[in-house]
Amino acid sequence: MTFGNNRCPEEFPAMSEKADKHGWRTANSKQVYQNSWISVREDQVIYPNGQPGIYGVVEKGPGVAIIALDNEKNIYLVKQYRYTLDDVFWELPAGAIHPGETETQSAQRELFEEIGLRPGRFDRLGNFYTALGHETAEIIAYLAQDLDTKGHSLDNQQHDESILEIIRLPIGQVKQMIGRGEIKCGISLAALSLLFVKYPEL
Repeated sequence: MTFGNNRCPEEFPAMSEKADKHGWRTANSKQVYQNSWISVREDQVIYPNGQPGIYGVVEKGPGVAIIALDNEKNIYLVKQYRYTLDDVFWELPAGAIHPGETETQSAQRELFEEIGLRPGRFDRLGNFYTALGHETAEIIAYLAQDLDTKGHSLDNQQHDESILEIIRLPIGQVKQMIGRGEIKCGISLAALSLLFVKYPEL
């Protein structure tokens, strides 16, 4: 599935075509929107079938998703209100990597801000892209263990977060929630899939 819209050739200005990319050619590119978090780009392209069209790309920086696993094999989830969909969702702690941060520094910060935990150990589970048909954002998933729970609280969340509740559930119950469709966050589902594939004994 693509997110481009066909146009007639006469709708394009004069083009200086860029490098061929598996049959795709970029004739022109312009930024149509930008804020502190995202930039939206509109490209004039030639599709592999030779037809011209436009393609919208949301440029967004990388982020991290963290699976906090305690010694009793419980996973922490947050219930968060999402303005985009005007609904609440169960999710893993996650967020954007800030400029100047390493992946692990970002994961440590997000974990403390969202649920007040400090991990003794991080393991990188893998990476994935959230919406590769139209968005550049890459997510790196981490497993956090040896948790220091002294600061466990909602009090550290930032102004742009709406975390309503934190729960700590056995892995089996988390899997049941997935099976019942109660975890709908794609980032959380992908990160948990990496965990279960890498550690099938869990």
